[in-house]
Amino acid sequence: MSKKRNKDAANAPAKKTDDGGAAAGEAPDDGGDGDGGAAEAPKLPKPPGLMDAVGKKRLIWILVIVAAIWAFTISTGSMILTIVVGTLTAIAAGLFLWALRQLRKQQKIGTMLHGAVTSPEARRDALAKLSEGKDANEPVQLFARAQLLSQDDPKAGLALIEKVDLKVFPAAMQDDVSLLKAQLFLGFGRTQDARKCADVMNLDNPSRKEVRAYAASVVGEAWARTGKSKEALALLDTIELPKDNREQIAIQIKVARIFARFAGGNRNAARTELVALADENVDLLSRFLAPQFRVHPELQKIARRVLESHPQARKMAKIQAKQQMR
Repeated sequence: MSKKRNKDAANAPAKKTDDGGAAAGEAPDDGGDGDGGAAEAPKLPKPPGLMDAVGKKRLIWILVIVAAIWAFTISTGSMILTIVVGTLTAIAAGLFLWALRQLRKQQKIGTMLHGAVTSPEARRDALAKLSEGKDANEPVQLFARAQLLSQDDPKAGLALIEKVDLKVFPAAMQDDVSLLKAQLFLGFGRTQDARKCADVMNLDNPSRKEVRAYAASVVGEAWARTGKSKEALALLDTIELPKDNREQIAIQIKVARIFARFAGGNRNAARTELVALADENVDLLSRFLAPQFRVHPELQKIARRVLESHPQARKMAKIQAKQQMR
């Protein structure tokens, strides 16, 4: 990040914010630009298989109960009871097959998405495939399209999925939908909307262990910026970094912790952690300076002072000054 860009972000007028550092109102018109815009969208988790969605023990219990009901029905010799139980069994079997079909569809789309993260061209090809046919606006494909769009155009990704009721999506997907929306809302400074998404997520869902760390870091930031700083810090302390995306998640945790320290009134701790973040990469301070994130003005000032006094930023400014003199 250039010194000029940092100054532009730092000197942008701040919006009125909620207590604890939360930002209110709509995102600026330029909030969806890729440069300095919303953070990278989370990767689509591997779609759950049948055993993940139902649970092996639960499935066994269901089969045992069904077998017991049929054994009792046959033992009674009642034709009416046999018809009733047979009808209910047929309905249950139909629902089971429908659910299995939906899971297979999710797995197919998930495979397509995992192959589309390599480049913008691959994402465009996947988007074209998902946008074709009668299933283009089905919830599963809608979510997949939003995931892909948000990688290159967060504003378009959010616009596609924002107004779709969460209940429309399959139960096994709802936490992932909420996570995507929360992450994008935070990228545009819409903290109250992010909080609503964060509050409905089940972070301890066993079928989503692989995304628990990232989801908790996003929830932590949403809580920290909307009046739940203590709960945010407690949650962040429970995160165990996974092998995949370890560095990205670690940065998100540090960002969320800074917001929580500041919102909790511990300005010195927030500044100390901002300095540590800048030591890692001074460009990361843009997360607190760029106007679209709508950070509390006081926290912006602290981040600006850290930037202005940081050796790496000063070195970059000197290099630019020399280049301008040539």
